[in-house]
Amino acid sequence: MSRIAFLVGLLTMLAGCAAGPYMVPVPSPSTAPLTPSPSPSPPEWEGVVLIGEILAQPKEYLGRQVTLTAYYRGWDLFGEAGSGPPLTRSDVAVADATGGIYVVPAGEGAFAGLPRLAPFDRASTEVLLRLSGKVQANAAGQPYVLVSKAEALEGLPAQVLLRARRTGGLAGLDQELMAMADGTLYFLDRRGRTHLRWRGDARQVQQVVEELSAFAGKEVGSPVPDAFSYSIAVVSGQKVQQMTFREGQLPAAADKALEPLREWFAQGMAATATPTPEPPPQAALAAAKALAEQLDIPESEVKIVAWESVDWPDTSLGCPEPGMVYAQVVTPGYQILLLARGESFHAHTDRSGERVAFCFP
Repeated sequence: MSRIAFLVGLLTMLAGCAAGPYMVPVPSPSTAPLTPSPSPSPPEWEGVVLIGEILAQPKEYLGRQVTLTAYYRGWDLFGEAGSGPPLTRSDVAVADATGGIYVVPAGEGAFAGLPRLAPFDRASTEVLLRLSGKVQANAAGQPYVLVSKAEALEGLPAQVLLRARRTGGLAGLDQELMAMADGTLYFLDRRGRTHLRWRGDARQVQQVVEELSAFAGKEVGSPVPDAFSYSIAVVSGQKVQQMTFREGQLPAAADKALEPLREWFAQGMAATATPTPEPPPQAALAAAKALAEQLDIPESEVKIVAWESVDWPDTSLGCPEPGMVYAQVVTPGYQILLLARGESFHAHTDRSGERVAFCFP
């Protein structure tokens, strides 16, 4: 582990911050005007507000009547809303390509027209909704939409020209990607609950949509074990066209049309990949065991926070005791930060961990 990593671990521990689940930073939605989608656009987009616009300017939208087109996400199953429910544990989230927000029924009949949706069922997250209501905020300032009318919708969220769901592969992936008229790309790893939004090229998005439109209504390719399948929807004029690609034996034209999608998925995966944690060296494990014995506690109660490779100037390992004489030879080893019973302990070791010394301020 590098010196920087060691210091980061030290500062994290001293701040008393418990390590949480791996989270991927998602850039704030852009407030720049959207490039108009090809005319004519689907009629269901008329008057729709993007969730990202509400999140970027919640005070501007507070009390305003809005219409959203967004996918049902239940109890924020993919972490897109990024917070707990605003009012009750029954509140559910919705998401478009620009962000996620909670919606709350204004009355018993607000959601009456919807199909049966289970807030814990990921299959329900494929349902697109059209929601009308007022933007509100709870006591903590968290915005939500108080919905007066909701209905299921066919098509794509407003300003989304392309949506692709990719499944399969050796790792059994389940991912989706949405491309907007202004070039915004939104990647979601449905299993890993990680997501990323970035600005691409609007002209490229339009070109990809045009090339894929040639395969509208078709299933292209044949399924092959451990290969990817793509379920794709694109906007062509006022219609949304569906198609399926199965990697394995794709025609050259289909393979070429899919190439930009593969690149976008690769970018999203690279940016949201969870780094494999570096395992602690044997010396750190030995230090944790030695501390547990000193404190007479189970070894499982000792946490290895950070470690750093060090060349000690002599055999004292940087912890000389008064009256002792040490050989003046460079001794490779580690400086290790441990946490036990809410206190920090600094262990110095040789390379193998056979010798462990504790230095206290």
